[in-house]
Amino acid sequence: MARSLERSVKFVRPGRYILNMLLFVVAVGAGVYYLSPWSPQPTPLLIDAFNANQALNGLILGVLAIGIIFNLRQAGVITPAVRWVEAFRETVDPGRSRLPRAPTLISAMAKLLLDADARSGRLSPESSRAILDSIGTRMDEGREMGRYLMNLLVFLGLLGTFWGLLQTVDAVADTINGLATTDGDAEDAITQLIANLREPLSGMGTAFSSSLFGLGGSLIVGFLDLQAGQAQNRFYTDLEDWLAGMTETVRAGGKDGASYTGNIDDGDMIGAIQALEAALAANTETQIKAQAGQTAELKDEIRALNHTLIRFGGGE
Repeated sequence: MARSLERSVKFVRPGRYILNMLLFVVAVGAGVYYLSPWSPQPTPLLIDAFNANQALNGLILGVLAIGIIFNLRQAGVITPAVRWVEAFRETVDPGRSRLPRAPTLISAMAKLLLDADARSGRLSPESSRAILDSIGTRMDEGREMGRYLMNLLVFLGLLGTFWGLLQTVDAVADTINGLATTDGDAEDAITQLIANLREPLSGMGTAFSSSLFGLGGSLIVGFLDLQAGQAQNRFYTDLEDWLAGMTETVRAGGKDGASYTGNIDDGDMIGAIQALEAALAANTETQIKAQAGQTAELKDEIRALNHTLIRFGGGE
């Protein structure tokens, strides 16, 4: 293999991106702690918002936790892949028997690399393209799941919003009906109005709290998905550059059907184009001459046929 070209590509580990993700999660946790009753300046804001609808808000927080873990895992799977590629590149064992088991992300690439290493040590352009397509497809599948979790958080927030508004509308209707049945005592009417307003306010609490947790969770998962995507894109780019040094530049058939590899410069390309144009011109001229000859033969046959018809006509 072209060891010098292979080793010129340095794979970047995803540690920097994972660190950014962890720092962001810590910053969010610090903000939550500051708005909690256990902070130096206690406030029940988040606790009251969560208690407005514990079931829905608990579901939103559960999806948020899954999204955080999933995106950290998406960035973490790059590390075993980088280790395997570095081990494959640095090993001196011709049989590659000491290589660790390839991660799922690059399992197809590992099989193609080992097969190419056992034969000629170089990959065909088709094999390189198949490797990149396989890895790109697996990365896209993971990103789709991350985007789904982000959209699910937004959906749950909107669901809680409409749920709370529906509760508010029903409670306001009940409050108005309660005032209509009052006997006329102003003091009792005001007391009943204050008591009945608790239900509309509870519905508004559900609406705003679910929107708060849903949109906030979507923001957190979106940033983590961005960092995980950048880590995967960097690995994909490094892998593409590395495979370029192991791929045949040109693969074409010779006169005997054998294949060869080589580089074509601009002069050779221009000469090949000129030779192709000359061959096409010669082929066209040959076809024109052949067509002219066929036309002349056809005219002679038509004249002979006319003479024959005239003789037979005169004989009758």
